[in-house]
Amino acid sequence: MMYREVRESIVDVLRFLEVKGLNYGRAGNVSVRIPEANHVVITPSGFLKSALKPEDLIVIDLNGGLIEGSGKPSVETPMHLTIYRRFSKINAVIHAHAPYTTVLAVVREPIPPLIEEMVLRVGGDVKVTKYAPLGTQELAEEVVKALEGRSAAIIANHGVVAVGKNLQEATEVLELVEKIAQIYIHAKLLGKIETLPQNVVEYLKTLYIKTQNTT
Repeated sequence: MMYREVRESIVDVLRFLEVKGLNYGRAGNVSVRIPEANHVVITPSGFLKSALKPEDLIVIDLNGGLIEGSGKPSVETPMHLTIYRRFSKINAVIHAHAPYTTVLAVVREPIPPLIEEMVLRVGGDVKVTKYAPLGTQELAEEVVKALEGRSAAIIANHGVVAVGKNLQEATEVLELVEKIAQIYIHAKLLGKIETLPQNVVEYLKTLYIKTQNTT
């Protein structure tokens, strides 16, 4: 079986997301790129994600061609592959249906730059894509647009996608964005939102570019 350790890491992350309430049931999908081979290990379609075993995962190439596995790759494979083709430094993609971020996806509201950590880890505000049907190349292109210069995006009426140089980084970004979405929704209930000053945002963005370097 190819890429045993990568498969095990993906399975561990899927269980972590379920336990933390960041994803549920058959929703969401995770992939990791193997740069030296231009292969992608990705979750299959139709499975309970937290019940997946390493051998259930599928290996494909960057054109979607099957390398190893007997199931059907995630319906969102076009999104994963388009992200990898556009951003050479990204090697992990997590798409989840995290509750607070999905609330913002339904009302199609981006998250403004609220705290320093958000800009340092995500790159600025979290944009919302234009609506596109799931599993389509149109959705993939909209996600790539929203990810420009950032590590996360909200998918309209759908959920959230987080990316990173590795799976740990993508997981941390997802956790952070969901927590910030929660903060944002609660803060709006209290009244006026005060975002970071623009000069601070611009400075922190320069640090993000230096440390993340995912373009």
